[in-house]
Amino acid sequence: MEAPSPSAATAPARWGWRGRLRRLSGGLFKPKPGDAELQYRLAEAAARQHLGGSRLVMVASPKGGSGTTTATLVLAHTLAVARGGSVVAWDNTDARGNLGDRAEVRTPATTVSHLLAAAEHLVTSATAAGDMAHYLRSQPSGAEVLVGDTDPARPHPVGSGECGRIAVLLERHARLTVIDSGNDVHTDRFRWAVAAADCLVVPITLDIDVAQAASWMLDTLLVGGRSHLVANAVVLVRPGMTTPPDATRLRILEHFHARCGVVLEIPHDPQLAAGAPIAIDRLSPATRRAWVMVTAAVTDQLAAVRRERPDQRRATTHSHPPARGAPVVRQDSHGLGASVTARPFRKA
Repeated sequence: MEAPSPSAATAPARWGWRGRLRRLSGGLFKPKPGDAELQYRLAEAAARQHLGGSRLVMVASPKGGSGTTTATLVLAHTLAVARGGSVVAWDNTDARGNLGDRAEVRTPATTVSHLLAAAEHLVTSATAAGDMAHYLRSQPSGAEVLVGDTDPARPHPVGSGECGRIAVLLERHARLTVIDSGNDVHTDRFRWAVAAADCLVVPITLDIDVAQAASWMLDTLLVGGRSHLVANAVVLVRPGMTTPPDATRLRILEHFHARCGVVLEIPHDPQLAAGAPIAIDRLSPATRRAWVMVTAAVTDQLAAVRRERPDQRRATTHSHPPARGAPVVRQDSHGLGASVTARPFRKA
């Protein structure tokens, strides 16, 4: 993490009794922030730290109801607020996802299928800066949403090749992409996301079956050679259907602490639990603060992934640039290894 601005630690307190004292005294007394406020300020600074190049965050958990869609959307919102936009939330689930239903703004009606149909045009030099707006739902937070295919008549599901096309288009448009990868680890699109991801976010609840399923998914990634993705994963824990005994809660937290990079608990929020469109400004203060901590943890992991500057790259004879800062190699379209940087079309 980059060193925060000195003002984060020295600026007068705004929270609690310290903030009230400063306001009531008209600024005569300027107490320093307490530990909680200071931690929050440092998290804000971490969330804003510089990231050269594009990054891809994969949100995945194999148990239905674990909150991948909610986590994808709220993380994208919080990243956009912290970083001034340039964040896309992409519904890349195999079944009909509801990312578009949870978005506050639900227009335009276009989906990933329409984007794929326009891919050849969108990679040419004739593309206008606003052309991608036809396919993305711009949210009040500054985040944008790419909706999954909702047409039951579509003959073929989106595979790894289509994911590669979409990734190229999104990377040209935004600096950060947050993917809702769903819960089926055996699909091509899930395996593509695993191979392309710079950071893994695993939402779980304090239910034993949800935690066990998430741990099994991590085992699957380890077998596939993605140990660094597991070791640096950010695990988000929210309350389950019932309140577990303290011993169960601690056992779940300790298990993921031992396996992953960061484990953070997210408080219950009715706005997120209702299944309705998510308006980030309606979340409780505790929820918003928790998600700033999540955003800081994710950004720290992304900052550890280095991207070579274009002026530092050696001359190449390729007719098109790689989609990521460095090639990500996959063995074949059904395993964890065909190049996800291979392009079915060329840059003009």
